[in-house]
Amino acid sequence: MSTIRAFALMTLKGLTRRRTFWGIALVTLIALAGIGSIPSYDVTGEGRFMIDMGLFGIEIGSLLLAIGLASNMFPRDRESRSVMPLLAVPLSRTQYVLGRFAGAALVQTAAIMVWCACLGLILAVNGYYVPEAMLPASILLVAEGWFLLAVVLFFSFWTSPPLNAPLTLLLFIVCQMTPAQFSGLLPGAERVMEALRMLLPRMDVFHIKDPVAHRIPVPTAYFLLASVYGLAYTSFMLSLAIAVFRRRDLK
Repeated sequence: MSTIRAFALMTLKGLTRRRTFWGIALVTLIALAGIGSIPSYDVTGEGRFMIDMGLFGIEIGSLLLAIGLASNMFPRDRESRSVMPLLAVPLSRTQYVLGRFAGAALVQTAAIMVWCACLGLILAVNGYYVPEAMLPASILLVAEGWFLLAVVLFFSFWTSPPLNAPLTLLLFIVCQMTPAQFSGLLPGAERVMEALRMLLPRMDVFHIKDPVAHRIPVPTAYFLLASVYGLAYTSFMLSLAIAVFRRRDLK
């Protein structure tokens, strides 16, 4: 664990020096500020609109950040030949994957929490109610972000960064679909599509912006189960990434 922790901290320091991270973080903050500056024109429910759009903007920012952080970590290490010395010291391939993921996850989590805090500040400055469920909603966005990060990391071991982004975006869109919508993508093979959809995560599990915006109580058990659900799929994708990397020829 100490080896993974040290490598994760090294990854964290490297990622925070990249302009990609700061660019995505800044653009997301500007988008949140833009949502908060939209005039109300005395329309009721603008606070709910800000919460809804703000949480959606943070979700998109998390997706872009996952792609920006993890899509080129391994390709960059391989091109610079730095992966070979890393694996030559007492660092296994499993520790490499887990260390890279942990470092990127820390950066992503910090960014999501800052974005959600800024959204709460924007609501307060505009005189709107800041929901108590904002923190649990942020935690679910973190759980979703970790899954997306694991997906991007998995793709990075067998695709190039330009192909990684559209594949991740495609999976993100597909996971937003209901079983009926997904089955409609291939008419005539509904049974196969239904079985395939059952293997993919349901992203709507992490989206509680509507209940938060309308002040509908969400049971604590739901947050716990949804978080465990996200961690389970994240662990599954990391396991696939480790399996692929173990068989990857680095020469």
